[in-house]
Amino acid sequence: MADLVVLAADADLATVLEHLDRDGGVIVRELLSADTIERFKSEIADTTATHRPGARSGADRTTEFWGSQTKRFTRLAWRSRAFEEILLAPTLLGVADEALLPSCDDYWMNTGQMMIVGPGESEQMAHRDAGNWMALCQPDSPEVTVSCMYAIDDFTVDNGATRVVPGSHKWADFGRVATPGEVAIAEMAAGDGLIYSGRVIHNGGANVTADQWRLGLHVSFVLGWLTPEEALPVSTPWSAASQMSERAQRLLGWKCYGERSRLWTVDYEEISVALADDNLRT
Repeated sequence: MADLVVLAADADLATVLEHLDRDGGVIVRELLSADTIERFKSEIADTTATHRPGARSGADRTTEFWGSQTKRFTRLAWRSRAFEEILLAPTLLGVADEALLPSCDDYWMNTGQMMIVGPGESEQMAHRDAGNWMALCQPDSPEVTVSCMYAIDDFTVDNGATRVVPGSHKWADFGRVATPGEVAIAEMAAGDGLIYSGRVIHNGGANVTADQWRLGLHVSFVLGWLTPEEALPVSTPWSAASQMSERAQRLLGWKCYGERSRLWTVDYEEISVALADDNLRT
């Protein structure tokens, strides 16, 4: 069994980046405060309780990727005021700046997604997040996405802690399958975060408990010239985004991409400006 480095909450960004570059993933303690977690959990409690496991579309991928006993939902910036604090967490933003800005003018949130693994769930298929953009999931491609899996409740071997293959982001052959001895299990306490490269192999573990739901929050960022997983302005309408900081609005797709190119506009204006002139406001 392989291991992941676990850093203290006060680890500096350079140290985080050093281990991320070497292993493709690193655990940092106490990235989220107990207060932030408590408010966030309270604000998504109804959805957590009532959201159905599995998926209603893309059924061919339900068991191998989404999972039949896993609840997945997004729209977190709309569902929770506390999510803005999580979105703007300085450690993950610092990593994204270093990893992504060399290849783009800016980056967006790829998705903010609850991944709640239920009792009896099987192990997820191993994958690389960069595989969403297949042409850029190659050994010599630049980094296109970086992520953090936040433990909202404790992650254990039994309840489905994330599995990672350290070093697989640097393999010369991305078609190689990891051996059991190359896999590390990211056991974490609530508030800890697993920061990882979009090029590293990982997957959710099996939940072999009788009654524990593993609450995980995945937050990821993607190069601004790629399509993110989440349809951002639909997930977070302007009625919610307008109450947030400009940085959060930009990450949530409510600002145009690039000062020179000005991509992602309406009538060649910022989306919010165009909405103010029309009756398109939601």
